[in-house]
Amino acid sequence: MIKGADTDMAFGADDLTARLHAEFPDALRDGQVIGYFQPEIELSTGRLVAVELLARWEHPELGILPPALFIALAEQLRLMPEFTRLMLRQALAQHRAWADAGWAVPVSVNIGPGCVADPAFPATVVNLLREEQVPGRMLALEVSEDTGTAAASSSFFAQLAEEGVRVALDDFGTGFASLESLGGWPICELKLDRSIVAPIASNVTFAAIVRTTVDLAHQLGIKVVAEGIESEAVRSELRTLGCDIGQGFLLGRPMPAAAFTDWMAEQGRLVPRVSVAGYGPAPSVTRGAHGGPASGAASRAARTVRRAVRPVGGGTLAAAAAMLAAYGLWQVFRWGGPQHQVLIGGLVFFPVEGCAALLSFRVSRRVDLGRRTCRAWRLIFFGVLCYMLGDLVRLLYAVVPRQGDIPAWTYTMYLGTYAFVFSGLMSFPARRRSRPERLRLMLDMGTVFIGGAVLIWFVGVSPILTAKSGFDRADLISFVFPSSDLLLLFGVLSALWRGAPRSSVTALRIFAVGMLSFIAAELTYDYIAAHSTYLGGDPVDTLWMLAVIIMCVSFACQLRTRPDGELAAPRRVGPVRPSFVPYLAVAGSYLLLLVVGLTAVRFTPLGGILLGAVGLTILVSTRQYIALRDLDRLAVRYRELAAIDGTTGLYNRRHFMEGAEAAFAHARRLGQPFTALMIDVDEFKQINDLYGHAVGDRVLAEFAQSCREQVRPNDIVGRYGGDEFIIVVPGITSTRAIELADRLTRPTARTLGGDGEYIAYTISVGIAECPPDADLPTLLMHADLAMYEAKQAGGGGWCIFAETRESVRAEPGRSAADLAPSAAVRKAAATQQAGSVS
Repeated sequence: MIKGADTDMAFGADDLTARLHAEFPDALRDGQVIGYFQPEIELSTGRLVAVELLARWEHPELGILPPALFIALAEQLRLMPEFTRLMLRQALAQHRAWADAGWAVPVSVNIGPGCVADPAFPATVVNLLREEQVPGRMLALEVSEDTGTAAASSSFFAQLAEEGVRVALDDFGTGFASLESLGGWPICELKLDRSIVAPIASNVTFAAIVRTTVDLAHQLGIKVVAEGIESEAVRSELRTLGCDIGQGFLLGRPMPAAAFTDWMAEQGRLVPRVSVAGYGPAPSVTRGAHGGPASGAASRAARTVRRAVRPVGGGTLAAAAAMLAAYGLWQVFRWGGPQHQVLIGGLVFFPVEGCAALLSFRVSRRVDLGRRTCRAWRLIFFGVLCYMLGDLVRLLYAVVPRQGDIPAWTYTMYLGTYAFVFSGLMSFPARRRSRPERLRLMLDMGTVFIGGAVLIWFVGVSPILTAKSGFDRADLISFVFPSSDLLLLFGVLSALWRGAPRSSVTALRIFAVGMLSFIAAELTYDYIAAHSTYLGGDPVDTLWMLAVIIMCVSFACQLRTRPDGELAAPRRVGPVRPSFVPYLAVAGSYLLLLVVGLTAVRFTPLGGILLGAVGLTILVSTRQYIALRDLDRLAVRYRELAAIDGTTGLYNRRHFMEGAEAAFAHARRLGQPFTALMIDVDEFKQINDLYGHAVGDRVLAEFAQSCREQVRPNDIVGRYGGDEFIIVVPGITSTRAIELADRLTRPTARTLGGDGEYIAYTISVGIAECPPDADLPTLLMHADLAMYEAKQAGGGGWCIFAETRESVRAEPGRSAADLAPSAAVRKAAATQQAGSVS
């Protein structure tokens, strides 16, 4: 219910401000105000070099509130000192926790004018550093020029410098930071504001400003950090201009501490190593005599082990390691003697193969994985079962006297293993691909397949063909098995590259490793059979044992995963290197050709030609790989330029519609609500006429940034055209969207006009929730109608589209039936009177 002006305005801006004003002191003390962490990435290497703490208010009813809604309240309530100390303590405590885990991540915290004016503030920082046992060099304080109006004394910076604390100049380029600050303060970092960073990919003027600023900072020995990087085109341009460090949604959104820790674990190779110098013992952890922070190598190894164990389970890996170790010890010591080698060597496989059969059967019964995925695992189960039965029959004929030769139908069981496993690998659901994508995939798979076929031919097939002029049954069987290995190789490549369900990707990767071990065992066996004599229990059986154990691990991994019907698709958020596997296959084949060819022809003229041909092929392949990588980077940049609006950094209309259509279809499949907000800057033409188009562009860029700060990661924001913006919000109703609209319509003044005064402007928002039988164009039309209703009501507010024309706003003293039909119900600005709708 939206109440009228003569009663309480449930969603009024004034009421919301008053509510936050009353609740902020308790929220500060109850732990609702916490720090989120956003990474700062070195643009030249992709390394994580620092992290900035950004305050967020996790309100129990209003959700996550940005600092723009409560920083002013903290100043009014004179709680800024307490707020700053809290943020500093959280930043240092989290840094110490990361340091104990092996991550040396410097943290930066924003401070306000009151902190610089406070003579005791440096001592506060020093005390916090000592309490948390953090070296001063791991902390940076971000100040802006409006902080400088507090007349910072030289002793302020001197005290911080004694402890190694660095100072960064924030908001450079907005009027808050100037060259005077750059020259007068002991600055270590210069942070370019997003308002001058976002347009550089499409505006040569802003690119020249950034280039000049970067050159000036480097001449002064100052590193440059670019804020607001939200497209690959901007990142590429900054890298070209020589900018040192980047920060923005493209590189990483602000995250809670736990989420940021997981992010670092996934990107572990990018995280700087810990240095123990300057760290004392952790204040809350008791250590032994030899305790201390873990070394960087040990911590990285521990994180790698944890990541490997998590999807499979510690018990499964321990059991697999125990089985492999036990079999390895038997291979070394040969318990039972040579006379029992065949019997023992065959019997030890049955517990492991039985375990594999049981686990694969259980996986095939998980109906929550989807019908096609269950069918694929069921076929693999039949393959494991065939192999187990084949081993059983073969062992009986090998150890029981007077049984004769092994019957041919036993080998049929083994061949059934190949057929079932290949069919299972090909049965997994695959991601839909365009015709060019399918062609490239088949070419890559064909290249690797032929490379593997060359190796199989050389090791397993050619010795059979050259040993005898004719074929008997044993030769035919020896020929069929290496050929069947090609089927497994093709199936493995297909399962890995076609795009399987997300819940099966890890299990399939592990299973593929097991298949490769199985193929290696088959090739080794073929080589031994061609040049020597094989006996059951020989060391080559270790490869088969390893293959079966790895398969058990893959089945256990699939049992632990949660179902996810979405297909894994490659994410192209940055330059993507072309796959090196086909080139590796080509290199391996030519290396084999070189070794065999030079062995046969020595250094004759033919040998020289062969050597030169191999060298030329390697050089051309390397050149092609580099060219493809460069073309991929250019393609990514062109896609960004085609999809991103150059002024605001948001999606343009075409790309927005593509993303919105996909999100709309996904919400429809899940039965979720889907809401659209159409937004317009009021009287934007007057802003252009009075201040010029450059100022108008800054207004649009500033509001676009406000939109990005307010939405969730899954929401889609775009520039619809001119001064109109649009947001689609899946999963929430229009009532919840009111909170977002109320925050967007709150007046802001962060853009400077030509006269040096801030420009105040208002926003009109139309809200529409998609009816069950409507499509996306209808939803956007409803939101557009609601937006124009809000503008006609005076602007500076939001309006909800009503599903029926009978649902209209009521004026005091009149009923809805007496009014003219209206398609929407509006909420005007705080100075307007609002009707009531129940």
